[in-house]
Amino acid sequence: MKRLANRCGFTLLELLVAVTITLVLAGLMLTVVTNTLNLWHRTQDKFSTATQAKLLLDLVERDLQAAVFRKDGGPWLAVDVINTPASLTSHGWLVPTTSIKPATTESQRLVPGTVGGATPVISDARFGLSGAWLRFITTNVESAGSLPVAVSYQIARRPVTGAISAASPADVRYTLFRAAVGAANTQTGGNNVTAPSYASRSATPAGTRNQPTLTNPNGSDALATNVVDFGVWLHVRDTTTGGLRRIFPADNTDLVHVAQDPGAAADANRFPDVADVMVRILTEQGATLLAQMENGAGRVTRPPNYASDAEWWWAVVEANSHVYTRRIEVRGTAL
Repeated sequence: MKRLANRCGFTLLELLVAVTITLVLAGLMLTVVTNTLNLWHRTQDKFSTATQAKLLLDLVERDLQAAVFRKDGGPWLAVDVINTPASLTSHGWLVPTTSIKPATTESQRLVPGTVGGATPVISDARFGLSGAWLRFITTNVESAGSLPVAVSYQIARRPVTGAISAASPADVRYTLFRAAVGAANTQTGGNNVTAPSYASRSATPAGTRNQPTLTNPNGSDALATNVVDFGVWLHVRDTTTGGLRRIFPADNTDLVHVAQDPGAAADANRFPDVADVMVRILTEQGATLLAQMENGAGRVTRPPNYASDAEWWWAVVEANSHVYTRRIEVRGTAL
């Protein structure tokens, strides 16, 4: 009987099996590494936006808790939602001719609809093109915390550095600003947060300015970048039910609230007891995507599955941002 010769090497089938197993293992390793990196990026994005949100909400809370007012019929607190691009140039916005945050009903959802009769929540709200422009008088600024000053919170879309009107501007971002008018000028303006003396005289503020303004903040007033929405709901305590009653916004068309209470004012003019504050912050990837959409000069086009640029804008923003909210007691002290 003839003996079989000793085999040297592998058969073609064995090589194919080995290659297949190697490819499967490599694919599994790639999936694990990719998922790990994605998880790390999401964690980093969440941590970064949460840190920004905590810092700015802490400051808003301290300011509102130190708010002051007088029942003299004067405007001690005001909120505006500006929904026309032309009106934002006086607020230091860089308004391009290309795409921008939509000034349509897609953005004007101050009181969002609900499903099944649930109570609306501010985290689902959208505060127009500008976000809320909030102004009030507070004592949380001077070193002793005793001199009332006018402060404002608002979003502006402008270059992160340099002049707004520069021919080749720096990266353009949505930024939340906090401006505080000096105590002396606050008093000169009569503690009236709508006073013209608190407004900027120029649509392009100088690089340095001793006197901040409530309308057109300086670059040094920047509080947080990549903030694409900022909003407030104002409430008073209902003496009948003992609960809270929202006085602003009354509905999706309620874009202005001025607290000028001469005593027993209607809800439209009352000073709030409680404020809900909302902020939406983009991740770094979201900020990059949005910049490509808004500044791409036609290089980025809307996918066919979106019916409008407004729908596309919000789809990208909601997929690449985080929303943070806080309920704040407005411990308004009468002067």
